[in-house]
Amino acid sequence: MKKKGMIVLLIVLIVAAMFLVRKQTRPVQYVRERVLVDTQENKLFIFKIPAGQIFEYPAESPFSEGKNAYPAYECMDCGAIFGVSETTLPADTDIKCPVCGSVMLSSAILPEGQESADVPGEPVKVVK
Repeated sequence: MKKKGMIVLLIVLIVAAMFLVRKQTRPVQYVRERVLVDTQENKLFIFKIPAGQIFEYPAESPFSEGKNAYPAYECMDCGAIFGVSETTLPADTDIKCPVCGSVMLSSAILPEGQESADVPGEPVKVVK
């Protein structure tokens, strides 16, 4: 009886070890996250891009019909949020804030723990 218990315990340990090894050897699918702005609904949201996928904007938004979501940027001077239709970073181009003309821009961020947020004020503009 004691021998059967030891065999069952040994089998359980082997199965558990195989499960852990299999879990550790699975490739990790990394996902890039990007904050986009829906220009129809004035909403910021997190857009997840699967690893290895090349993506072009505008993207489809979960808040409205059609492709009207662009990478979201915020002006560091006036606080305006706007979309950028280029795939290059604003630092690499001559993109300026459509409200005040500043070149001090950063990627827009959402409040911690939120997946989306409303953009207050006027309709969001798209800069080319």
